[in-house]
Amino acid sequence: MMNSRVKLSAVGLTAVLAVAPGTAWADQVNLHEEVVCRKGANVALVRFAMAWNGDAPVYRRLPSSVDGGLSAERRSKRHDCTMANGWTIRARSGERQAYAYGMGGGDPPAFFSLWIARHKVLSRKEWKPGYGDGETPWTIAVVIRPDRLTICRVAASSDAPEKGKIKCSDNPLRLDRYEIDHVEYAPPGSKLAVGTRLVMSGSPEPKLCQEFLRIHRKDWPESYAMVDSAKIFGTKLKPAEPPRAEAIIEVETGVRRKLISWSADNHYFDGDLIFLAPATADAKPILKDEMIDDPARFPTEKLPVGWHLISGGQPGLYPDVSWRYVHFDTQKIRGRVYLLAQPTNFENQPAAILVRPTATGHRVVCRFDQVEPNF
Repeated sequence: MMNSRVKLSAVGLTAVLAVAPGTAWADQVNLHEEVVCRKGANVALVRFAMAWNGDAPVYRRLPSSVDGGLSAERRSKRHDCTMANGWTIRARSGERQAYAYGMGGGDPPAFFSLWIARHKVLSRKEWKPGYGDGETPWTIAVVIRPDRLTICRVAASSDAPEKGKIKCSDNPLRLDRYEIDHVEYAPPGSKLAVGTRLVMSGSPEPKLCQEFLRIHRKDWPESYAMVDSAKIFGTKLKPAEPPRAEAIIEVETGVRRKLISWSADNHYFDGDLIFLAPATADAKPILKDEMIDDPARFPTEKLPVGWHLISGGQPGLYPDVSWRYVHFDTQKIRGRVYLLAQPTNFENQPAAILVRPTATGHRVVCRFDQVEPNF
């Protein structure tokens, strides 16, 4: 799973096309967005297109009555430009999260934000539908004039946005109705790079949290490595069915517990459940398939004395996220085992939570934020 929570413009999705039995290759479709201005003209254009593999995007031509012929200009490959009246125009495109399952999961919607003279005029406005949406029109262009925005769309179809009748609609523009975006236009040197991870205020053990960030400055753990790492436990964990891994860990000085992970990566259950049990416990008669298959029973199913569950959906640990959709990755710090929780859906916050297994369950020690693209 990807660490980046939003993919910026011109980042592609992958589709596998079978050409003959036993033969296949991957084609990649890239999404493109750019801004166009013409010297001396009080009109600007934000336009969108998609292209396969390394092909150059072909942007649609608009009626000259809409954009004064601006869409006939050659590719600008820019995301900023300036109109004759001095207004700066900026656009940024991104995509929602892709999933390896579900209808249209690998084809997420794409969106954009628009700034005019430092005012954020549009935020996360969808231009490409996705997730199996075959009805919403595609936005192919936005024309900016001092008094109006003109949004041009084509109907959803199998060949959108390359073909289809273009329909444009005018919307009045008054900049005084929009706020200046002081995040986007922060003073030079004051903005943190996208992807920078931060320790959130209120984290119980800030020194340990900062140490964790230093350790993983360049190799942040994937969101579902599960607990099968030889580098953590010194040996491969014992696999079991259903998908599980087990290991004996020391949760406190002289106190050992069996750590058991139950993991999946499908539409129904894309996460990890972590159980702590007595070191001599036999998990097989306790953890059965029907516990996962019946959401009314699990995880409220009563566990034996001495067993504890670490999962999403618990107080302080993504309480508003289902226990099915939080992943845990094992970490070792100062000789102790920790669990890094990260939500399957990257829109859930915070970006990550570090917990320490204890004799009676777990303790949250760190919460981490992540600098996201500004939309």
